[in-house]
Amino acid sequence: MQKIIENFDWRDLFSRRNWKPTTFLLLPAFLIPLHRTVGSIEFYSRLFPSEANLSAVYYMFTSAFFLFGILPLGIILFLFRENPTNYGIRLGDWKFGIYSLLILFPLIAGIMLYPASRMLEMRNFYPFDKGAEASTYAFLRLEIPRGLLYYTAWEFFFRGFMLFGLRDTMGGWLAICIQTLPSTLWHIGMPTGELFASVFGGILFGILSLRTRSILWPILLHFFIGVGLDFFIVMTS
Repeated sequence: MQKIIENFDWRDLFSRRNWKPTTFLLLPAFLIPLHRTVGSIEFYSRLFPSEANLSAVYYMFTSAFFLFGILPLGIILFLFRENPTNYGIRLGDWKFGIYSLLILFPLIAGIMLYPASRMLEMRNFYPFDKGAEASTYAFLRLEIPRGLLYYTAWEFFFRGFMLFGLRDTMGGWLAICIQTLPSTLWHIGMPTGELFASVFGGILFGILSLRTRSILWPILLHFFIGVGLDFFIVMTS
């Protein structure tokens, strides 16, 4: 061990070649536990037990927006001094994006979402706010902020910040695999089927992001999947 330490060049940590990849790789190690603990629904509910569950859900969406959206965007703008379009904030290949949504979502809905909506574990966990079953308004007041705050920030962080950030260093495929790992680990504690599906989802969203050169299409597909599952659960309750 001493020999390894002696041969390790600490200057590598701060070299121009390594400091950006180090940021892309280590930031998730801090932000994911932070969001799963102090940014969670459970944390808010413990602090404010008398508050409605929807307030706790909004808190989780908002904390994700700042941790996975605003913070990495600030790093890109003020630390890296780069254009956010380099990280997928663009329209990209919109024709391929639209075709992908039209093909992928119906397949996922029929093969995965509807069957999953019949499982007790999924029905006990979703929707995040059980009051969403009360009316169309109650459903939309849950799902619209979920899309604008949560899914937008989530896809920007994993399929934008990490994926596009690591692509030049690791190559496209390895970058997809690397960003899939932390996005999957975040799902520990979620329903079992969702946990394992998140591996394939991370790969699929990564491929779609690189192919279209945009995070818009993974955001939309992820949003449709989340809303679709809740819709099937609500409609069959």
